[in-house]
Amino acid sequence: MSHAEAHRHEATGGARLRTGVWSALAGAAHTTGTPRWRKGIAATLRSLLVLGGVLGSLLGAQAVGHTDADKQRLSFHLTSNEIASTLKEAIQHEEDLVISASAFFTSDPNATPAAFDRWAEAVHALQRYPELQNIGLVKYVPASQLSAFEAYIAAHPVRAFGPREAGPHEAFQVVPPGRRPYYCFAVAGLARSALTYLAPGIDFCTLSPQLVLDREAGLTGYAPVFEGTVPLLGVETPIYRNGAVPPKAARAREFVGWLGDILVPKVLIEAALQGHPGIAVDFRYEARFSHVSFSHGHAPRGGQHATIPLLVGHEALGDSREGWSVETFGPAASASMLHNENALLLLIGGTLLSVLVGALMYVLATGRARALALVEEKTRELSHRATHDALTDLPNRAMVIDLAKQMLARAAREPGLEVGALFIDFDGFKDINDNLGHAPGDQFLKAVAERLRATVRGHDVVGRLAGDEFVVLVDSPTDEQTLNEVADRVGRTVREPIEIGGRTVSVTASIGIALGAYATPDELLRDADLALYAAKAKGKNRHVLFQPHMAGADRAPGMQHRL
Repeated sequence: MSHAEAHRHEATGGARLRTGVWSALAGAAHTTGTPRWRKGIAATLRSLLVLGGVLGSLLGAQAVGHTDADKQRLSFHLTSNEIASTLKEAIQHEEDLVISASAFFTSDPNATPAAFDRWAEAVHALQRYPELQNIGLVKYVPASQLSAFEAYIAAHPVRAFGPREAGPHEAFQVVPPGRRPYYCFAVAGLARSALTYLAPGIDFCTLSPQLVLDREAGLTGYAPVFEGTVPLLGVETPIYRNGAVPPKAARAREFVGWLGDILVPKVLIEAALQGHPGIAVDFRYEARFSHVSFSHGHAPRGGQHATIPLLVGHEALGDSREGWSVETFGPAASASMLHNENALLLLIGGTLLSVLVGALMYVLATGRARALALVEEKTRELSHRATHDALTDLPNRAMVIDLAKQMLARAAREPGLEVGALFIDFDGFKDINDNLGHAPGDQFLKAVAERLRATVRGHDVVGRLAGDEFVVLVDSPTDEQTLNEVADRVGRTVREPIEIGGRTVSVTASIGIALGAYATPDELLRDADLALYAAKAKGKNRHVLFQPHMAGADRAPGMQHRL
């Protein structure tokens, strides 16, 4: 017997049972001189029904609490990835400026400060990069060339505020003073304001001895810089002739200088956090020679957190553990009914409804048979609604979890039997609602539900969890290949155009697959949901089988799962 047939059988049996209950209640009400024991039975049945309704409301409220908590966790992970993606794009945007400036200096290693100013003005560096405070070129000057360099700077002064701004007139003076084998001086530069202006003669190699090591290693260096109490980020990148990092033996000979800039990370972080209230961020760079961290917001105690590597610059570093990463912090995802408004409303509303139904049963039990038949019909309808989705008439989340529990119990008893779940989400469904309206969107969901029913095998279960999220449960001597075939059929079916209101719409499906010996339905659906998220992250319109690394630290210990 298929799950659908079993469900119909259970529903029919339940209807017969309820009919018998109503008949008993009606007989108790209409029989003249009804014995006291019959009245007691009728009252007991009504009380049991009310208690059952209250218990069902409690269980439903718990399910809503867990569902909302799962949604909060998924929403937090999606938000974390969006923030990380925005910051990654910002870093790559900064790298574009570095590459452009490096190309300028490699094409003319002896470019004057005025030429650099004209280039910076032409590319609108300060306008296009609001986080940029200072940018310039620092050159390596041996002690033997110090006098010649001073003469060069006197003839070609650095105008830090642009070619038309005179800026402060200061005599060249080595800072800090003293004789050293070599110096590192700025030969071109541009500052946003007097606060980030750096006087000529500052020996950057004294302030940051790491510069020479970075020149030899061919690596970009990062260091925190403070403008008063505001934390800034200093970035220096060695550049060489021809724009590429030469072999180590030729780096000193081909070296042009260090391209340095100072950024305000707060500008980048605030831009990434727009539209994400309540999220705190720790933005870090870890490498062999640099350790930098910038924080924004306060991490809530006991809340969620996620660490995401940005994978920027790893090719140069040569170590996947180095580079930029983002750690996000958000509020805890509580499954408690007392902290969930939807769960409380369901509990209170379900309890009141159960009491009202009990009172209505008492009233109707004293009425006519026609009233009893009406109540019986409404009771069946309510029972059906409690386990089925109102729009598609597919099993709802509560029913899906109950059927999955039965399938897992059966698989535990029968060797060779496995349970799989396909978590389905339609790519582009939001566009249908936004462009055509919610009514056509509902028509689309009803049409695709019928397609899914017709696509899967007769003993498979198709259910709707929420919105455009559907699930297919499979229990048979199955394997990954079988589930892949089912997912392929579902994907092909969903891609077929659908006529809605005189317009043709077409979407694709992202599908997450979980397969294995799971202990609970929640674990099965959770892993399928994580696999769905991975399918979305890989470009949508595909199906992905759950792998243990997708769960990370949240995965329950000891879970059995077949890869």
